[in-house]
Amino acid sequence: MGNIHDKCGIFAVSSPKEVNIQLLVEGIRLLQHRGQESAGIAYAENGEILTIKGLGLVDEVFKENLNKFIKNGIGHVRYSTSGKSSIEEAQPLGDSSVVVTFNGTISNYYQFGSFKVDTEFIYRFFKQKLTFHSIPYTVKEFMKVVDGGYSVAILLNDEEIVIFRDPRGFHPVVLGFLEGSLVVSSEDSVIRQLGGSVLKHILPGEVITMKNGKILYDKVIYEEEKNYATCSFEYIYFARPDSNIDGHSVYSARIRLGELLAEKHPANGDIVVPVPDSSRPIALGFSRKSRIPLEEPLVRTISSVRSFIMPTQDKRNEVLEEKFGVVVDAVRDKRIVLIDDSIVRGNTMKRIISMLRNAGAKEIHVRIGSPMIKYPCYMGIDFPKREELIAHNKSEREIGNELNADSIEFLSVEEMVQAIGRRDLCNACFSGVYPLKFKYNSTELERVFGK
Repeated sequence: MGNIHDKCGIFAVSSPKEVNIQLLVEGIRLLQHRGQESAGIAYAENGEILTIKGLGLVDEVFKENLNKFIKNGIGHVRYSTSGKSSIEEAQPLGDSSVVVTFNGTISNYYQFGSFKVDTEFIYRFFKQKLTFHSIPYTVKEFMKVVDGGYSVAILLNDEEIVIFRDPRGFHPVVLGFLEGSLVVSSEDSVIRQLGGSVLKHILPGEVITMKNGKILYDKVIYEEEKNYATCSFEYIYFARPDSNIDGHSVYSARIRLGELLAEKHPANGDIVVPVPDSSRPIALGFSRKSRIPLEEPLVRTISSVRSFIMPTQDKRNEVLEEKFGVVVDAVRDKRIVLIDDSIVRGNTMKRIISMLRNAGAKEIHVRIGSPMIKYPCYMGIDFPKREELIAHNKSEREIGNELNADSIEFLSVEEMVQAIGRRDLCNACFSGVYPLKFKYNSTELERVFGK
């Protein structure tokens, strides 16, 4: 995988007693893989919300421990799927009375007025509506008029925290318990790693409000005939392999993707080689099923970050230049089955194949643990415009020729669904069928969300 961008990661804590604010920082640090543009936290004090945020990684923004204790707060790591990579648009976003963090994309936010980013629209919607209406009513009205994928955490100046997930359930959000506190995270693995336990996966259309460690309201308030559409890429790439999404193990899904890839799209090779890091379980499944030994000659450099997180093509190319090293002795004169979870533009894969050939590989057969990405996403993943997607108008043979691979094969959509083990998945980026409520002009969407 290279050159795609995740939505973001959200984290929240609500405690009956004061806890160190570093819990918020650690929570978003463990979600760093979901966004590396900016990081921030917000908490209420004396009737006002205070926000600390900055551009860069969590450890760059929070270089020193904060000597602060709070009862209620929210945190965020960001990759921008709309707007710009700027401190003004970094989250938490709001004012001294309402602050918003969210993971996803509001597909139709631009239709409601002039907003720099969809997060600003969410903030202004709740700022206005909550003046006259209750939280459940406001959330329900929001769900009626907006489209897209969103898991949202809102902090109010009375310290109440509002959590809700879109009615299609595009992106996960989880409620947990940690040493007497309620915690919310984009992934359940973070809660467990912090030493907590998972209470529930928040349902599509569900809203929860909490304060000082107590749940004040919890109800599914908006259902669209349970027509769920959870993002396939949470399983294929974005989520940590130790996460579980709505009762389905991410690691097990990736193993099965590899097994089915070996069964349906075999290749003759001497070694199976994963592209670090998310494709490792897929490669392991392929190796087990094919009985071709797994080797790891691609070495990710310590300083490298996910190239898909970089906001510009120049930045992505800089990362690619120093992203991998190759163990020459492991690949020389070998037929390699090269496994990756997906291909977007093809920049990373093309460079890896070149490196392996320069290291003496005899043959390189590429196998991809997802279908061909042919369409952009408008529900929370920043895929490029159609013309930038290598598979948009090319066959497997043409893609293989462009990448200089001896062969390349992808899973079909049905094979992917079978491997993940649930049918209620969004596959719009593969099929072009968008599970959105309203109709849109694709050119207009690309103008709004294209980068």
